[in-house]
Amino acid sequence: MKIKSIYFIIFLIIASCTGQKKQEIKKEPASGNEQAAKRVKVIEIESPKAGEMFTVGDKIPVKIQLKDADITVDSLIVETGAANTTLNAQSLDFVWETSGLNVGTNQLRVSAFSEGQKIDNYTLKLRFKSDITPELYQCQIIKTYPHDKKAYTQGLFFEDGIIYEGTGQRGESVIRKVDFETGKIIAELSLPAQYFGEGITAFGDKIIQLTWTSKTGFVYDKKTFKLITTLQYPTQGWGITTDGKKLIMSDGSQTLHFLDPEYFNEVGKIEVFDHNGAVDNLNELEYINGLIYANVWQTEKIIAIDPETGKVVKQIDCRKIIPKGYQGEHDNVLNGIAYDKDNNRFYITGKRWPVLFEVKFVK
Repeated sequence: MKIKSIYFIIFLIIASCTGQKKQEIKKEPASGNEQAAKRVKVIEIESPKAGEMFTVGDKIPVKIQLKDADITVDSLIVETGAANTTLNAQSLDFVWETSGLNVGTNQLRVSAFSEGQKIDNYTLKLRFKSDITPELYQCQIIKTYPHDKKAYTQGLFFEDGIIYEGTGQRGESVIRKVDFETGKIIAELSLPAQYFGEGITAFGDKIIQLTWTSKTGFVYDKKTFKLITTLQYPTQGWGITTDGKKLIMSDGSQTLHFLDPEYFNEVGKIEVFDHNGAVDNLNELEYINGLIYANVWQTEKIIAIDPETGKVVKQIDCRKIIPKGYQGEHDNVLNGIAYDKDNNRFYITGKRWPVLFEVKFVK
């Protein structure tokens, strides 16, 4: 009996200590995260609505309201990226001056303060189309060269008198050097059958090739086509080019990604809009004299994009050069832009087209 009593006393002492510890924990002050979780929602933006489309340069009245809450709001700060504006809680009139914005998605952020402490914030995202109408050009043929009719052209560039071409389709994807005047293949490397080849570009003494949905790119020695390394990226791969410092990649959407050429990590991006709205299906790319030229997949046009703002500054109508029998195609379409910078010559072709054209763009 004595032994049982001793055990019972010990149990009571342990339980008492445990209870004291639990009470002490409950009395600890709330952490910063817990305090942040207690913030009240007082800001509401009645208009405009999230996702609405405007034009760069518009002056947009933003109707801010404060919800009823058991807290006094002293002031608000509106952040637009270009500037911060402080509003009095009794005067919530604000006009968003949007000149100088890039096209695409831009955001406005409103923060509410009480006694110097931030108690709420609200982010409004709007879309912006371009405030300029692209210059219109037509594509005019200068000369015609033979092109492999079996080549599902995905990437194209010109360097040192040679056309480099990347093709697609699983089991058919290759990278090759071509004598563009004769169409003769000088060198060729096939991709493993599971890969669907996409855009290619040169960077220094290397060639970089994308694949479509495998999220894998290949880096080759430009002279030998020897594989140097592989790259990974989180999106689909469509077209790729370079401005000499960064890689520029399309993924089939309206977005162009700027990538570090060594590590392939994203260092920036733009959305592409013209005066009507977003331009998606951006495909094969070529950087020419400060502009990004892009095929728009399943169309007969090429656009030129300002890489700083995302605005479409030129639109090139290529309908008149589509080979006979290829009009109205949904697959074997215009795709492939190459530029001979030494002689200021443009070359274009299409998927499984029998010809490569030297062209000029006539306003």
